[in-house]
Amino acid sequence: MAEKALEVYTRGTEAWFPDEQEGWIMGKLVSKSVEGDNVKMSFHIDANGKDVTYESTLPKLAANKFADLPPLQNPPALDGIDDLAMLSYLHEPAVLHNIRLRYAQENIYTYSGIVLIAMNPFAKVPIYGSDIMREYSGKRRDELEPHLFAVAEEAYRSMIEDKKNQSIIVSGESGAGKTQSARYIMRYFATVESGNATTAGVSEVEQAVLATNPIMEAFGNSKTTRNDNSSRFGKYMEILFSTPTPQNPSVRITGAKIRTYLLERSRLIFQPATERNYHIFYQLCAGAPAAERKDLGLGSWDSFFYLNQGGTGTIPGVDDAADFVETSKALSDVGISLQTQWSIFKICAALLHIGNIKIEAKRDEAQIPDNDAAFAMATQLLGVDEKEFKKWITKKQITTRSEKIVTNLNQYQATIGRDSVAKFIYSMLFDWLVKVINTNLSREEVLATQRFIGVLDIYGFEHFKKNSFEQFCINYANEKLQQEFNAHVFKLEQEEYIAEKINWSFIDFNDNQPCIDLIEGKLGILDLLDEESRLPSGADASLITKLYQRFGTAQQKFFEKPRFGQSAFTIKHYATDVTYDIDGFIEKNKDTVSDEQMAVLNASEFEFLKEVIKIEEEPKLEVTSPPRPGRAGGSSLKKPTLGTIFKASLVKLMDTIRQTEVHYIRCIKPNMAKAAFQFEPQMVLQQLRACGVLETIRISCAGYPSRATFADFADRYYLLVPSKSWVPDPKNLTVSIVNKVISEEDKYQMGLTKVFFRAGQLAYLEKLRSERQRACVILIQKNVRRAVYRRRYLRMRAAAITIQTAVRGWLARKLYKGLRETHAAIIIQRNVRTWLSRKRYQRLRDAVVKIQSTYRMAVAKAQAQALRRLNAAIKIQKTYRGYRTRKWYKQTKKRLVLVQACVRRRQAIKELKVLKAEARSVGKLKETNYKLEGKVVELSQALAAKNEENARILEKIASLEEQVKSWREKYEKAETTGKSAAAQLNEGSAELKQELQALKQENQGVSKENEKLTGMLKKRDDQIAKLEESLSAHKEEVNKLKEGARNAAKHEDPEVVSALKKEVATLRDQMARLLAGKYRADRVADAMLASVTSPTSDHPTPRVNGAISPPFALSTETSRTSVTAQIEMDMAAAAAKARPRRHSFVEGAPPPTSPGAERAAPVAARKNRTSIMIDTSLGANGIAGPPSAGAGLVLQTERSVRVLEDKALEEEIIDALVTNLRIPLPSTQTVATRKEIFFPAHLIGSTMVQLLRHDLAGRMLGLMTNVMKAIQSLTMKFEDDYVSAFWLSNCYELLCVVRTTQEKERAARRTGGPDAGEAERSLEKVRNDLDYLLIEIYHGWIKELKKRLANMIVPAVIENQSLPGYICKQSGGLWGKWGKSSSSSQFTIEQLLNFLSKLSKTMRCYYMEDSMTRQILTELLRVIGVSAFNHLLMRKNFCTWKRGVQIQYNVSRLEEWCTSHGIAEATLHLQQLLQAAKLLTLNKTSPQDIETIFDVCFLLNPTQIKKLLSLYYAADFDSPLSPELLKIVASRAVLNEKSDVLLLDLEQSPDFAKPSPRVVETIERFVPAWMSLPNVAVVVGAN
Repeated sequence: MAEKALEVYTRGTEAWFPDEQEGWIMGKLVSKSVEGDNVKMSFHIDANGKDVTYESTLPKLAANKFADLPPLQNPPALDGIDDLAMLSYLHEPAVLHNIRLRYAQENIYTYSGIVLIAMNPFAKVPIYGSDIMREYSGKRRDELEPHLFAVAEEAYRSMIEDKKNQSIIVSGESGAGKTQSARYIMRYFATVESGNATTAGVSEVEQAVLATNPIMEAFGNSKTTRNDNSSRFGKYMEILFSTPTPQNPSVRITGAKIRTYLLERSRLIFQPATERNYHIFYQLCAGAPAAERKDLGLGSWDSFFYLNQGGTGTIPGVDDAADFVETSKALSDVGISLQTQWSIFKICAALLHIGNIKIEAKRDEAQIPDNDAAFAMATQLLGVDEKEFKKWITKKQITTRSEKIVTNLNQYQATIGRDSVAKFIYSMLFDWLVKVINTNLSREEVLATQRFIGVLDIYGFEHFKKNSFEQFCINYANEKLQQEFNAHVFKLEQEEYIAEKINWSFIDFNDNQPCIDLIEGKLGILDLLDEESRLPSGADASLITKLYQRFGTAQQKFFEKPRFGQSAFTIKHYATDVTYDIDGFIEKNKDTVSDEQMAVLNASEFEFLKEVIKIEEEPKLEVTSPPRPGRAGGSSLKKPTLGTIFKASLVKLMDTIRQTEVHYIRCIKPNMAKAAFQFEPQMVLQQLRACGVLETIRISCAGYPSRATFADFADRYYLLVPSKSWVPDPKNLTVSIVNKVISEEDKYQMGLTKVFFRAGQLAYLEKLRSERQRACVILIQKNVRRAVYRRRYLRMRAAAITIQTAVRGWLARKLYKGLRETHAAIIIQRNVRTWLSRKRYQRLRDAVVKIQSTYRMAVAKAQAQALRRLNAAIKIQKTYRGYRTRKWYKQTKKRLVLVQACVRRRQAIKELKVLKAEARSVGKLKETNYKLEGKVVELSQALAAKNEENARILEKIASLEEQVKSWREKYEKAETTGKSAAAQLNEGSAELKQELQALKQENQGVSKENEKLTGMLKKRDDQIAKLEESLSAHKEEVNKLKEGARNAAKHEDPEVVSALKKEVATLRDQMARLLAGKYRADRVADAMLASVTSPTSDHPTPRVNGAISPPFALSTETSRTSVTAQIEMDMAAAAAKARPRRHSFVEGAPPPTSPGAERAAPVAARKNRTSIMIDTSLGANGIAGPPSAGAGLVLQTERSVRVLEDKALEEEIIDALVTNLRIPLPSTQTVATRKEIFFPAHLIGSTMVQLLRHDLAGRMLGLMTNVMKAIQSLTMKFEDDYVSAFWLSNCYELLCVVRTTQEKERAARRTGGPDAGEAERSLEKVRNDLDYLLIEIYHGWIKELKKRLANMIVPAVIENQSLPGYICKQSGGLWGKWGKSSSSSQFTIEQLLNFLSKLSKTMRCYYMEDSMTRQILTELLRVIGVSAFNHLLMRKNFCTWKRGVQIQYNVSRLEEWCTSHGIAEATLHLQQLLQAAKLLTLNKTSPQDIETIFDVCFLLNPTQIKKLLSLYYAADFDSPLSPELLKIVASRAVLNEKSDVLLLDLEQSPDFAKPSPRVVETIERFVPAWMSLPNVAVVVGAN
C-alpha cells in the first residue's frame, strides 16, 4: 500500500508546497529515498530557487491515509480545464492553479461541478452582449465555455421541461461582482424568453422587472472600500413566468416578487472613511431640478452630516445626475407615479436634514436650538409638529404601573434617538418600495399556478478587523446556505452512485450543523441576545457574560473566548474563525423608536409618510414571518427583534430553496486594488474556502471524483493493453484495461455505464498513457532514423562516384583549355596590334576633318544670321502695314452696322405696332375662325370621300374573293381530273396525256391570275396606308390650329371668348352629325369584314391540299389588319369628339343626373381611353386581335364591364390563381417556360389593365389589395420553398407589369390623352403595396431559411469531418478532447451544399430576378459564415489544429460552390471563418509566430484572436501555448478593447435591394389547359 502511494513520486514529478505570498508554489522532485520506514524526498522550487526536503515515516503516512504527502501536480493535459471536477488530483493547490491559469487567459468563469466560479475581471469584457446570449440560448451547459448565461439557460430550460421552480444563488464578498452577475442573469431571462436580443422585443412587464435593479441599487447599494456598488442588503427575486399551454406554447415573464434581508440601517447615519451613504442621496443632490432642490432645501452632498462622514461624495466614472434620471425612469416603469416619486424624494431630503439637527448639551440635558434651520426644514418636510418632535428627541417617557414619568436625555442619548428615527423611517421606506414593486409586478391570484426562477443575491462570508452584529447575521446566513449547499452536493453525489449501482459507503463530510445550533438553537446566541434585548437594563456586557457562561466550555468546539478582554467572542465558522465585538449588539438588535416618537410620526400631516410607516400586524402564531420592529412600548412579547426577524426570513428562504432546483454561482474578488486581471493568490484562496468550493471538492474526493463512460475511457486508454485484447464491447475493453493497470480494487468501481476512480488514478493512467505513447514514438523514431541514415549512405556513395567522374573530366578539360588559351593568345596579340595601328590612323584623320568642319560651320553661321535679320525686318514691316489696314476696315464696318441696326429697329417698331393693332381687332380672330371652319369642312369632305373609297375597295375585295373561290373550285376539279388522267396514263392513253397537259396549263394560268390579284390587293393596302398617313397629318394640323386659337383666345376679352365658344360648339354639333353618318358606313364595312373573316361563314376558306393557300392567307390577314386598325381609329376619334370627355380642357365634366346617365357616362369616357390602350399585347407581332367595331364591339364591351364589376371575378382570381393554385414544381428534366411560370402575374395584370381601361380605378385598387392579401397569407405560411420562390418571382413580375402600365398612362397623358389622375394614384398605391409585399416575402422567407439553416451550419461546417487523415473527437469535456474516431454529426457539408443547390435550382426554375437570387444566396452564406465563426469562438475544448484543417476544407467546398454558381462575392462572408481556421493550423511557439498570425488573420480583431488562442487546445505531441505568448496577445487586445467586438452580429443583415422593375414587352394571355377561369377568360379576351 505504501509502495503504491510512493510509486507516483518519481524523479521530475511536480508537487505543491505552501507559500505565504503565492498560497502554493510548485517544486520538482530531485531525489527520493526509502530506507526502512523512513521516507525522504528532496524538491527544487524553480520560482525562488530554494530546495525543500520532505521527511516522514511509513506508519505515520499510513495512519493519515497518505494525506501528508505533498499534493501532486495534474498532468499537462488537464491544465486550464474548464471544470475543476475533471481534475485528477482534486486539492486546494490544483484548484488555485487552474483558476489562476484560466484567469491569466482572461477566462473569468470556471465550473466546479455544479458550481460556477466567477472571477471579477474589474474590466469590461465583451461577453455579455445580445450575440453572446443568442449563442447560449438553447445550448447544453457543457457545450460551450463556462458562463453565467449557461447557468441561467440551464435553469430556464429545467423550469420549462421539468416543470419545477428554480433558484440561482449568487454569493461572494463585497466587490466580487454579485450584483452585476444577478443583473446579467435577469437581463438574460428577459431576452431569451422574448426571442429578441434588443430592448424593442422586451415587453412592458419585462422592462418593469429589469427596472427593479436600478431602484434597489439606488436605495440599497453604496460605495465601500471594497466595492463601488456594494449591496448592503440581501435580495431574493422570484421572476414569474407564464405557464405554456397548447394554445400559447411560448413562455414569457409575467411578473416578479422581491424579498429583502437585513438592510444595513447603520450606514444611513455613519460611513467609514472613503465610503458613501446610499446612492439615492447623492443622486438627489446632484440630479434634482433647481426648483425642487430649493423646495427640499438641498445643497451639495458635503453640507449634510449623513453624507460627508466618509469624505467621498463622488465615484470615478459614475454620473450621479444621470443615475438620478435612470432611477426616476425605473420608478415610473414599475408603476410609481411622478407625484409619489417626489414624495419619496421628500422623505429622503427630510432624513438628510434630520442628520443636520444640532443637539447641544446644557448641563446633563440635551437641547435643540430654536433657530436650527435643519430642524425646521426636517419637520416641515415630514409634516410633524415641531414642539412634539423636539420634545421626544430630547426626552423619554417611562411607564410604570401607576404613572408615566418623563425624563431628560443627555446629548449622546438624544443623538441616538434622532438617528433611530432616521433609520426607522428609511427602513420603512425601503420596505414600502419593495412592497409596491411586488404589488405592481405580481398578481396574487395566479402565483400558485406559475413557475418561477429565483435569483438570490446575498452577501458572502465577511471577516474584518472589527466584526459587529451585521457580520454576525451575514455569517449566520452563509452557514445556513453552506449547509444547504453541502447537503445538495452530497445528495447529487450519492444519487449518481445509486444510479450506477456501485458499491459505496456513506460519504463523511464536515457538517456545520453544530455551528448553526450554536447560533439559532434553543438557548443559543440569538435566544440569549433576544432575552437580553427585552430586559430594561439589558446591556452588551451582561450579554457577553451570559455567552461565556453558556458556551465557554470545553465541550463547545465552535465557541471560543479571547485570551484578552471581555468584550468579544469567537465563532469557528466553516470558512474561518471570526471574532465579533459585542459592542452595539443590543442596540442594533432592538433598532426601535419610542411610542412617543411613533405617535408624532403618525400624527404627521404628510399622508405619504403615514402610509410608509404604517405597520401591518401579522398573526401572532406565525413564527416564520413576524412583524417588523416598530414601537418600543407595550408588552415585551410583542416586540420582535431584528435577529428574530432575520432568523424567520432565513428559515423561509431555506424552505423556498429546498422546494426548488438550485444552481450556484460563487463570485470571487481577485485583488483588493480592483485592478484588471490581477491575481492575489492568498485572497482568492481565502474566498474559495469561504464560498464552499473547497468543501465541495473534499466531499467529491471522499468518493470517486473521476469518472468516464466506458466508450470514452476505452477510446482513450485502449493502447495500454495489447491489440489482441481489443474487443468491440467498450465495457469489456474497459475492464481489461483497468484490471491490467490498477491492482487495487478499492481504487475504482464499475458502474452500469461509467467507470469511477479514486482521486489521483486518472493522473496515473495519463502517466502510463504518456509513457506508452513515448515508447511507441521512440520505436517509430528508431526505424525512421535507420531508414533515413541508410538512404543518406546510399546517396553519399552515389555522390562519391559522381564526384570522381566529375574531377577526372575536369582535369582533362583543364589541359585542353590550356592549349586552347595559348593558341588564342597568339591570335589575340596579332589582332590587338592591328587594331592599335588602325585606331591611331583614324584618330588623326578625324582630327583633320573636325577642324575643317568647324571652320566651315562658323562661316555658314555668319551668313545665316545675316539672312535672319533681313527676313525679320521684312516681316515686321508687313505685320505693321496689315495691322493698320485691318484697323481702318473694322472701324468702317462697325459704323455701317450701327447705321443698319438703327434703320431696322425703326422699321421693326412700326411693324410691331401694326401687328398689335391687328391682334386687338375681333375681325382678325373671326377671319382665323372662318379659316378653321373651312379647313374642318374640307377635312370632313375628305373623310367622306375616303370612306366611300374604302367601301368600294371592300366591295372589290369581296368580288375578288368570289373569283378566287370559283378559280380554286376549278383548280380542284382540274386536279381531280388530273389524278384520274394520271391513272389512265399508265394504260398508255395518249389522249389522256394531252388532256392532262392542258389542265396543267390551265392551272398555271389560274395561279398567275391569283398572283396578279394578290399584287392588286397589296397596292390597295399601300394606298390605304397612305390615306391613313394623310389623315393623321390633317389631324395634327387641326390640332395645331386649335392650339393656336386657344393661345390667341387667352388675350381676348371675356365677351369675345364667350362668342367664340358658341361658334365652336356649333361646329362640334355639325362634326358630330357628320360622324354619325360615318358610323353607319363603318357598321356596313364591319359587317362585310366579319362575313369575310368569320370561321362560320357560308363561304369556307379555300384550301389547297388541305391547307390555306399562303398568298391568299397573307393578303387577307394584311387587309383585315389594315381595315380593322382604320375602323378602330375612326371609332376612337368619333367617340372622343361626339361625347364629352371626363376632364375637358374647356369645359368641366357634368355630373350625372340619373342612374342611367351615371352608367352611360363611364362607358362614354371608357371609349375615350381606347386610343390610349388599343391593344394590351403591347404590339406583339403587330396584330391587333379580332375586330371590335360597331354593334359587336359595344356588346363585347358591355359584357366585359359586367364581368369586371362582378364580385365573382375577384373570388375566381383569389381562389384559382392564388389560394388553390397548383404551382408547377421545379424540375431540371421538364423545365417550364416563362409564360407557364408567370401566367398568374400576367392574368392579374391583364385584368388590372382592363379595369383601368374602363375607368374602374377604385374597383382595380380593391381587387389588387385583396389579391395581395391572399398572396401574403399564402406565402407567410412558408410550407415549401417552391411556394415562396414562385410567388416572389410572380410578385416581381406583377410589379413590372404595373410599372409598364404606369409608364404607358403617363405617355398617353403627355400626348394629349385624358387626365388619369385617379388611375395614376391607384397604380402608384398598388405599386407601393407590391413593393412592401415583395420585401415582406423576401424577409419572411429569409428568416425561415435561416431557421432551417441554424440546425445545419454547426454540424456541417464546424463538426463535419470529411478529411479521413485529420479525424478528431467532438467536444464534451475531458473525454471529448481526444480519440481516434469521430462521432458522426447530424448534417454533413454535402447536405448543406445540396440544400443550397436545391434552393438555387428552385429560384432558377421560377425565373427569379438574378439580383434577388444573388441577395438570397449571399445572405444565407453570410449567416453560415457568421454562425459558424461565432460558434467556433464559444465552443470549448474544440479548437485544435486538426479541427482547423477540417474547417478549412469545408469552407473551401463552400467557396467552390459559390464560384460555380456565379456568386463569388458571397465568399467574402466566409473569410473570417477561414482565417480563424488558419489560425488554428499556424505555429504558435514564438512571438514571431504571433506576428505572423496577426498578419495572416488581418480580418480578425485582437480580441477575437485572443479568444481563439485561449480556446486552443494542444493535442498529443502538440506544443501548448505559453503564458508569455498569451500575454503578448492580451496586451494587443487591450489597446483596441473599446472598439473590438468578440462575436459577429448575426442580425445586422443588409437591407433588401429591390431590383428596378423592367419593362414588360408583352402581357401574356396564356391560361393553362387544366384551369377553369371563365370570368378571367372573358376579361382577357376583351383585350
